[in-house]
Amino acid sequence: MNSSDLLNDVKKKPIVLLAVIALHFVLIVLLGVNLSSSEIHKPASSDKKTVKAVVVDAAKIEAEAKKLKQAEDKKKKKNLAQQKKIKQQQDKAKKQLAAEKKRLADLKKKQVTEKKRLANLKKKNLAEKKRIEAENKKAETARKKVEAEKRKLEEDKRKREEVEARRQLEEDNRRKAEADELQRKLADEERMEEEARQAKEKNARLQSLRSQYVRLIEQKVERNWLRPATSTSDMSCEVIVTQTSLGDVIDVRLKKCVNDLAFQRSIERAVRKASPLPPPPNPEVFDREIHFTFKPRN
Repeated sequence: MNSSDLLNDVKKKPIVLLAVIALHFVLIVLLGVNLSSSEIHKPASSDKKTVKAVVVDAAKIEAEAKKLKQAEDKKKKKNLAQQKKIKQQQDKAKKQLAAEKKRLADLKKKQVTEKKRLANLKKKNLAEKKRIEAENKKAETARKKVEAEKRKLEEDKRKREEVEARRQLEEDNRRKAEADELQRKLADEERMEEEARQAKEKNARLQSLRSQYVRLIEQKVERNWLRPATSTSDMSCEVIVTQTSLGDVIDVRLKKCVNDLAFQRSIERAVRKASPLPPPPNPEVFDREIHFTFKPRN
């Protein structure tokens, strides 16, 4: 065993550490004794014996350390073997427990199957009982039906006469109702045609008034417009004006307008200067949002 292996054993085994400490202690003591002996001039033969004793003691300690290490390794192997045996026993117990669980599950499954079989048998017996009762009931119903048919045949002749009379009355009422319904539909169609005609005329009037109303607004905006120097006769701009119920302008938006900032701003100023806008010739044509195309005349 070299010094490195001995150092590793010392770190791992506290007993070896104590042995090494004891060895060093003995060496220190012996060294002190040797120094003391050299001061009093003892014979050289005594020094040789002391060194030999120290070497022998160190060899014994190293051998003892080796024996302790071997005993420790043996103890570890024994513990590993015991743990392996315990694990095998645990695995065996687990397998036995799993087998017992499976056996109990199979037994429970068989019990459930048997219970279902008995329930199905009971259900079949009950169904058979109900079938017999239903057949008896059906036979009784058939007997009653024959009797009822007999009574019905006796009453049919009288009822047919009543039914025929009632049918004739209903037919007369139906024909009268159809004639009344046809007359009502004709009247409704005439009324609807008249209403449609009047609505069409009214829409045409309102459309004309609305066009006049928008034209009045366009004219007032044009009167308040100051032509910028960059404008030309082919310029135009779609204008969307938002107004209040009194005609006050609250917003101006431009769409599809030429890319001329001066022209655009001149239109916005003209619309705002035209506020309040002219009132509508008819309240029905008033619109909070007015759309028109501003295109200056030459």
